Amino acid sequence: MEMKKCRKIAGVLVVVMIAVLTMAACGSDTQDVEPADKRSSAGFEDFEGELLGGGVVTEDIFAKADLTMVNVWATYCGPCIDEMPDLGKISKEYQDKGFQIVGIVSDTYDAEDATAKEIVEETGADYSHIVLNTDLVNGPLKDVQVVPTTFFVDKNGNQVGQVITGSKSESNWKKIIDDLLRQI
Repeated sequence: MEMKKCRKIAGVLVVVMIAVLTMAACGSDTQDVEPADKRSSAGFEDFEGELLGGGVVTEDIFAKADLTMVNVWATYCGPCIDEMPDLGKISKEYQDKGFQIVGIVSDTYDAEDATAKEIVEETGADYSHIVLNTDLVNGPLKDVQVVPTTFFVDKNGNQVGQVITGSKSESNWKKIIDDLLRQI
């Protein structure tokens, strides 16, 4: 009888742990935005990487906009892929407002990864996507533990505000972006 009770408790604990981990990975649609004047290095100094589909990218990519949203995603991540159509719309809508989005594909080092390229095409997230390299893993992504993870950087590559884990709705992303753009 005691063994059945232990198994039942263990089963409940497993379900609770799975629910907590799922919620942590998916994030919440409400999140306070830390003031943009709290800036720190994002680890992109002397950065060089490769774009999905080919081409070299450096830290100069951030100079193209006052604010860059760096969205770290993976090809196996449902919440990542689900928010990409909204991010594609936001990228187009905000391109003339000093804002851009850069994706980092966290599960491939291959610039020609067919799965990643197909996801970008199907979701309309046609902004720049960078594939992994050692510099990214040991630098700006060293503390990333879940996907999607998103952070914002200024034109000098400094982190602006806080790191955001989990996916968001289009309206919540716009609120966060608008708040940060007003502060820059």
